[in-house]
Amino acid sequence: MRAALTAPALLESLRGEMPTRANDQRPKRFEEVAGFEIDDIASRYALAIVPLGSLEFHGPHNPLGTDAIIISGVAERVALRTNALLFPTVKFTQCPAHTAHFRGTINIRPEVMTMYFADILRNVLHLGFRRILILNGHDGNIGGGRGAIAQVADEVDDSALLFASWWEFLPGELMKSLRMFQQANGGHGHGGPLETSAVAAFRPELIHLEKARDLPEPPDLSGGAPYFLQKSTATDWPGYSGHVSEASAEKGRRLVKISEDGIVKLIENWLAHGEAPGSW
Repeated sequence: MRAALTAPALLESLRGEMPTRANDQRPKRFEEVAGFEIDDIASRYALAIVPLGSLEFHGPHNPLGTDAIIISGVAERVALRTNALLFPTVKFTQCPAHTAHFRGTINIRPEVMTMYFADILRNVLHLGFRRILILNGHDGNIGGGRGAIAQVADEVDDSALLFASWWEFLPGELMKSLRMFQQANGGHGHGGPLETSAVAAFRPELIHLEKARDLPEPPDLSGGAPYFLQKSTATDWPGYSGHVSEASAEKGRRLVKISEDGIVKLIENWLAHGEAPGSW
């Protein structure tokens, strides 16, 4: 197995373009790697990207693969810009209790997901990678994903595992300034106008706005501070929230680009400062 690249070499690889992929608008995908390429695959790419999605009810107007569709599209763009090897999106994941009971949601136990994510990361590291971006598209993956990273980073010397969720690059204050959506939280919310627009950016034919009505925006219980709430059921909740009629593919493309740019900047800073500790 090849030795891990130094931080300057990583950044140079990040910005460079593989000669065999000149003018190619698709990133290299792990499932497309041929057997003869595998021994030096980690030396040819700056990092590995593992996208995490879900199969979860997002209202009558959105596809069950909403999270997987969004994160697959974002990950493809980020991988193309960062000379990363793109791994397949993980779709069978854990979903919160208040969406798990909807028909169509596929829900895996959280303790299983921690073990599953950890094994995926171990296998990617075994290929020789030492820098892995876990790019998340579903809030149910945060607990299991961070638990898996904590386990695996402690097992493999010189490994660095970065976890980021695409929507966190679209904070509420930024969304308010963009004035795309009327609701006070900037369109955030499960199956709401922001998420629906992002799906439409990649697969507009899968959106059926005529099947949903506008709903009140979800309440902000904390006044702005982040919090985590799960309930066994959400009585009378239809599985989505917000003024979904405001969603559009045009808005989605703009939002996806903002998130993409933010993720690329994060990667560049990360690879350029390999001496930095983990989360503060």
